Amino acid sequence: MPPRKIAAPRLRAQLDTTLPDEIEDETRLLDLELDDVDLSDLEAEHLELGGCRLTRCRVAGSGLEKPIVVDTELVQCDLANSRWVDAGLTRVAVVSSRLTGFAGPGMVLQHTTFRDSVLDYASFRFAKFNRVEFTDCRLQSADLVSADLSGAVFRRCDLSGAELSQVKAAGAVFVDCTWDGAKGLASLAGSTVAAASPIDTLGFTSAVTVAAGITLAHPDDLDAE
Repeated sequence: MPPRKIAAPRLRAQLDTTLPDEIEDETRLLDLELDDVDLSDLEAEHLELGGCRLTRCRVAGSGLEKPIVVDTELVQCDLANSRWVDAGLTRVAVVSSRLTGFAGPGMVLQHTTFRDSVLDYASFRFAKFNRVEFTDCRLQSADLVSADLSGAVFRRCDLSGAELSQVKAAGAVFVDCTWDGAKGLASLAGSTVAAASPIDTLGFTSAVTVAAGITLAHPDDLDAE
């Protein structure tokens, strides 16, 4: 299967470092270079973030309604326990960041990558993934119920305890992922699951079997007395 091309964020060579004194509804943050800025608990509707690079910024606990994020990089940022409702992300790269407990219900993600990031307990219910790739990420107990994963690739991700019930997965790709205790695996019909290790393949097969309510046993255990 050929790799899916994902467009990288398009940033200007020179970025401004001046942040507005106040960020409110419909604020547009464009072409900014922000380093070690504290935006924790930010609340806004229709915020636009475009052409920006955020490094070591704290956006934890933020509550954004219908934000638009385009051509933006987030590196070593903290977005834990944030809630971005009906967000639109296009050409976004998230690297080495913390998104524990992040909630993105109804998000639409296009040409977006997550690399080496922690998304434990993150929720993407009813989100749509179009050319999105997670690489070396931890998504333990993540909630993906009813998400459209048909355009998503997961590489070497830990999906232990993740909830995948009612997802749309035709076309989704999972490579060398961990599945311990994952739920709703029967919804992954149409996806491709690849594992370099036979043990990992057996682990996924066993998890699917358990999800389907099938009990595996040895014939000796069922011999009539």
